[in-house]
Amino acid sequence: MSNESPALIDRSIVQLETLAAVLADEIQQPWTTAVLPLAQRRLRKEALLTISVLLPKLHAVQRAQAHTPEYRASSCPTCDD
Repeated sequence: MSNESPALIDRSIVQLETLAAVLADEIQQPWTTAVLPLAQRRLRKEALLTISVLLPKLHAVQRAQAHTPEYRASSCPTCDD
């Protein structure tokens, strides 16, 4: 895992939580039924479901990274740095 992975995961979680909130709000609005075709409403619901499955997995990775020593790709257990 690269040194950028924790930051990328953190940003992804924030962005996906924001997107989930926007989608949930859109789905719950009364205008959605009148304005959006059924196919688009269904796609929004499917995207929200996908995000709801992905977020717990990303949170698990985030927690696991918090308990893992910093990864150093160049480290050698028998070499002096």
